[in-house]
This record gives sequence, structure tokens and C-alpha cells, in this order.
Amino acid sequence: MNRLEGRVVLITGAGRGLGHGVARGLVRYGATVIGVSRTTSELEALAAEIRQSGGDIDIQSVDLSQPAEIEELAQRVVERYGRLDALINNAAILRNRSFLDLTAEEFDETIEVNLMAPIRLIRAFLPTMLAQGYGAIINVSSRAGIQPFALETDYCAAKYGLEGFSFSLAIELQPKNISVNVVSPGYRIKPTSVTAEEFASWPEERRAEYRDPIDMADGFAYLALQDGSGVTGQRFNAFDLAEKVRQNGWDWKPDPAS
Repeated sequence: MNRLEGRVVLITGAGRGLGHGVARGLVRYGATVIGVSRTTSELEALAAEIRQSGGDIDIQSVDLSQPAEIEELAQRVVERYGRLDALINNAAILRNRSFLDLTAEEFDETIEVNLMAPIRLIRAFLPTMLAQGYGAIINVSSRAGIQPFALETDYCAAKYGLEGFSFSLAIELQPKNISVNVVSPGYRIKPTSVTAEEFASWPEERRAEYRDPIDMADGFAYLALQDGSGVTGQRFNAFDLAEKVRQNGWDWKPDPAS
């Protein structure tokens, strides 16, 4: 369970949903986890849960739609830790609203958070990864990154863009020993737009329809250990990847042709 001991991992959108579960899982593997979210109360609840279990987490309240806040975050992290081993870009906005019902400001905010924030975070932390000689970048997409959906024009635009960017960047960074991979959750988890408080208020039978994303943590831990000489430039179903790791061990390598 100490496979990530000594590794510094930053995950955005850590206050709820997938980010919340993966952050808990990576702490269990011994990583120094930096959990980022805009909602301070959700980060504090995450930290309390982790600390109650004997772990710890560094929480950072950041509005990822603001470029200046991303730069300040990167500066704080590098000053405190001097490194970043893995960056998990998970934060996202999903409104499920028709194109004409979206205001221009709302559309722009989705692009800022879902596409531009990962790009800016990578730009901010890439010099550190290059200086240390390795790193792992994990960009969280969804089916909306490869399949169009009604009521998700802004979300699909961002996720399609994120996937194209990721695979192009993987080619550039492989010779520099930095991996770039894309993951999609793989099973039904609480929608990112639903707060922890809202989810807790749902009837138990409705909450039971959604799985705990901590079950995907093995997949994220596996990718956080990769560099340019390992697995890079690939797209994974996160739960299937976690199952492969659990079944075949940490030295397992996917078939690029599959």
C-alpha cells in the first residue's frame, strides 16, 4: 500500500465525485496528495475524512477558471514540495443544458474549466517535471470526449478538445520522459454537478445507483507511476484499468493495438 510513497500528486476537482474517491485512494497508497477544488467546505470535509482514517492531504481552494490562481497554485506547490510527480486534471463543469439556453458566459466557463485549466496547469507544472526528468499527466475525459450528446455542446467541445490535446502532447513529451494519458470513468458515479450535500439528501435507493469512485484509484495510481518510457498516449476506462492492475499486477502493460 506504499507504492506511491514519496510521490507528490495533485488532483483537481477533489472535493466531490471522482476526484474525491481517487484522492482518498491515492492517500492510501502513500502519496502526498494535493487536493484542489473551488469549494472550500467540500475540501475540508474530504480532509476530515482522510485524517479520521489516519491519512493526510494538502487542500488548496482554487478557482480554475482564473489563470492567475493557477499560477499562484503552481508557485505554492513548487515552493513547498520542490516537485510534482503526477498531475491529474479532473475538475469539470457539466450543466446538461441546450445550446441556446446556455449563456455565452456559461459556455466560456465550461471551456475555461474543462479544457483551458488542464492546459494551463500542465504549462505551469511542466518546467518542474522537465527539471526532475520525469512526470505523469492524467487528463480525465468521458464518453463525451468521443461521442456527441444533446444538451452537452459545451461539455463535448471541451472534452473532444482535451483528448486531441492530450494525444498530441503525449507525442511531444515522450522523449522527455513524461507520460500523458486519458481516462474515462467507466461506470456510473455521482454527477460532477451534484454537491456532496445534495447527494446526501437523495433517497438511499437513488444513491445506491452510483458506485464509489475509490474503486478506480488503482488505475490512477498505475498511471501516476508511468513516465515516457512506460505507458503513454493511451485512453483508458478507469475502472477496467484498475481491474487489470488488480488482476495482473503493477508490471502489467496494455497492448497498444487493443
